[in-house]
Amino acid sequence: MWVVVSLLGMVAGIAAKGTPVGTDINNTAQIAYAVGGIDYDLNSTTDRFVVDRVVDIHVAWEDSAPVEVYGGDTERVLTFVLANQGNGDENITLAYEHNTSSDFTPQGVWIYRDEDNNSIFDPTVDTNLTRVVLGADRNVTLFLVGTIPDDNTTAPGNRSHEILRADTERNATAGTDRPDQVDTVVRTGKDQDTGSWLIRDYWLVAEKNATVHTDDNATHTGSRITYTIDTHIGGKAAGRHIDGVVVSDVIPAGTRYLPGSLRLDATALTDKADGDAGEANATVVTVRVGTLSGTTHRTMQFDVEVE
Repeated sequence: MWVVVSLLGMVAGIAAKGTPVGTDINNTAQIAYAVGGIDYDLNSTTDRFVVDRVVDIHVAWEDSAPVEVYGGDTERVLTFVLANQGNGDENITLAYEHNTSSDFTPQGVWIYRDEDNNSIFDPTVDTNLTRVVLGADRNVTLFLVGTIPDDNTTAPGNRSHEILRADTERNATAGTDRPDQVDTVVRTGKDQDTGSWLIRDYWLVAEKNATVHTDDNATHTGSRITYTIDTHIGGKAAGRHIDGVVVSDVIPAGTRYLPGSLRLDATALTDKADGDAGEANATVVTVRVGTLSGTTHRTMQFDVEVE
């Protein structure tokens, strides 16, 4: 006599946590056998259970390094991702906490949800919140947005450490598992991660001076004056860069711009907006310096005449 058993359905205990909570899983065995040369078959009793709720949330700071800031900066952002790795919707409470081991304390820190999912903070689009409903196997980008104080605590190299907390406030079901009911299994019901702001140890320096060109070394009608604006990186400049530097200077009252005098690093620029790095008119001169790197100085010059 041979007995062949075929299992239909899923075996209790191997359901992935991604299977939706409350899913009804059943299992029936088909048994084929022979007695006295006659074939028979039989269905076993059916085992049924419902998938329990798995609570498993995680918070992760997403910035690859401390976010560099200056004292007085506003709307500076630390980026986090909140993930629901469980199998049901979770109503999650969010909270911010400042780590007291920090060198300085930011002002007015708020939590925002990245509504358009582009990982860029936009206060006109993103939503300020303290609770979020997150579906199973879903995640959301969150921003901690704060103002950096401008005081003696924000010296170069100082850091602040900011914590984002998430809490489901859901408890595990007590006692043994009840196969016919949805029990709650809490793997991670509360989680947090810490991000950091770092006060830059380098900064943009712009120094302006004037040279008067007259035989009598005095400034009066007809005197020609050369203005020089030197831009460079101050502090620990090695390996640093500052991008998108544009210098604009309004022609001082009582003087007139001398056409053709605009220069960048001693290279003449045309006064027209024709594709080179600068332009000038009777009101203002503008030079697009671009990127400052390391200890390199970039110098803009132009001449005016006292009227």
